[in-house]
Amino acid sequence: MAARLPDLRIIAAKKATVMAKEQGHGSRTVAPIPLNAGAWQLQQSIEKFSRTLAGVLTLQYGHLPAESLLKAVAQRAPALMQRRDAASIHTLASIASRRLDRQLEPPQSRILIGQCPYCGDDVWSSEDDLAAGWQPCNCGQTINIPSVQEQRIFKLAISDAQGTAAALSKLLKSCGITVRRQTISEWKRRGIINSVSTQDGKPVFLLWDVWAAVTR
Repeated sequence: MAARLPDLRIIAAKKATVMAKEQGHGSRTVAPIPLNAGAWQLQQSIEKFSRTLAGVLTLQYGHLPAESLLKAVAQRAPALMQRRDAASIHTLASIASRRLDRQLEPPQSRILIGQCPYCGDDVWSSEDDLAAGWQPCNCGQTINIPSVQEQRIFKLAISDAQGTAAALSKLLKSCGITVRRQTISEWKRRGIINSVSTQDGKPVFLLWDVWAAVTR
């Protein structure tokens, strides 16, 4: 997993014009969200997992990147395997590794819509799955696609993700949700949603407001 993390960073670093409020030094600043939200969220998840494992092993990791932490943790794998929660750690590591493999080599003609609420694995949906609204996961559970999509949108929206109609349309499409730019603009004209600011003279909307309009 450590060896493949740099490739994931490259994918996740591709920026869109969707912005998010970010807490820093006591102020709220605006930072870009990568268009490939799935890669970005997976990168964050792996980084958090590596820090958690380093903390469990009482490693002094400071500002070391996740790649270094994962390598250090791997060298101390016997100590982890003696813990009571060793099975859970192994399961989480396996899921993260499998998710990383799929990000670097995504299934053909499928879209990453979010994570399974039962096992945490990524859910890659075909057009037929999206139309049906349900699909089976490898863990054996049947997944409600709109619920999974909503959870993914919520994870982005809690940071006040916002963007122009065109940018949010692209972001939603990457989650398997089709909302035309013109539709978002029409919702503003009809008063269904309101803009929160402007970017290059174009109105900017909150992602959650647009999602609320989609599901109203």
